Amino acid sequence: MISKAVSSRTVDRLVIDLTRMWCFARHPFVCWHTYKDSRVLPDPAMPVTYVDKFLWRKLFDRNPLFTLACDKLASKAYALSVCPELKTAKVLWSGSDAALIPPDVLLGNVVVKANHGCRWNIMVRNGEVDKARLHRRTSRWVRRRFGKRFGEWAYKDTVRCILVEEMLMDRGEPIGTEYKFHVSGEVTEYVYAASRNNQGEERKGHYQRDGRYISPSSDSGAAWVEAPLPKTFSRMCEIAEKLSAPFDRMRCDLYALNGEIFFSEFAVYPLSGKGITNVELRDLSRHSWDLRQSWFLSAPQKGWRRLYASALRRRLEETQPEAGSGDVRQLRSAVA
Repeated sequence: MISKAVSSRTVDRLVIDLTRMWCFARHPFVCWHTYKDSRVLPDPAMPVTYVDKFLWRKLFDRNPLFTLACDKLASKAYALSVCPELKTAKVLWSGSDAALIPPDVLLGNVVVKANHGCRWNIMVRNGEVDKARLHRRTSRWVRRRFGKRFGEWAYKDTVRCILVEEMLMDRGEPIGTEYKFHVSGEVTEYVYAASRNNQGEERKGHYQRDGRYISPSSDSGAAWVEAPLPKTFSRMCEIAEKLSAPFDRMRCDLYALNGEIFFSEFAVYPLSGKGITNVELRDLSRHSWDLRQSWFLSAPQKGWRRLYASALRRRLEETQPEAGSGDVRQLRSAVA
């Protein structure tokens, strides 16, 4: 019996080693990009760190719902279907050619963005916009497939189009703070709140699920400050967890405005999987994110991926504590 168990572990290690070689040979640039950011040799076949888990997600976890999450229009519809109480910024127009945007749509305060990308946005204040420049930029967006370079495959099948949204305004200015809920296993790990004033000064902070501020490291800079949270914060946590329920890990972005909660977007690959600077949060994410809940390890796989999925699942059962275990609870309290 012992000999059989040892033999099984040996086979699993061999399968994982061969898979690791495949990752480096088949996706050298994506692996290099991960190494360049972390300066640590990644392990995409037996991922343990936060960075490696995102690399693994890029290479293996082809959850079809990731495409919905990367599609701004589709994710809005999903969010409203799951939580009808939510609000979203009103979509005033969508299409593949920005030259067809009706002139009156660009009057006032709106945001022009790509449905299929990240940070492809143009802010229009009081109708002031360089239409020639807008057409050039949006045409490039429509021609490009976002995320291809860094292995963010879920954008591949997202509908390529341009949309114009109303700009959420708070007392005459664009809404100042966005709350980014990092959710693993239907539980909020932490919340990142970021705001920028009219002078371009940024203020940001991390918070626990119960609203307690997470102190930054000593060299984080003056931008990290504690700020009052909205009265709807606890409800925002519940909504983010409900919206993120189909995923093993997801970042869900929300706004709070005049007592109402607005859905912004999902982030399947936040910052393309770069590491978190806060050491305690990085450890918390590493332990809280249970890959056994992922699509790849939950759905039947074919060919050599089936062998790899079985080997990885067995190794994780041996090495990874259960999500919500004492180790994870201890880490949650450590970031207070």
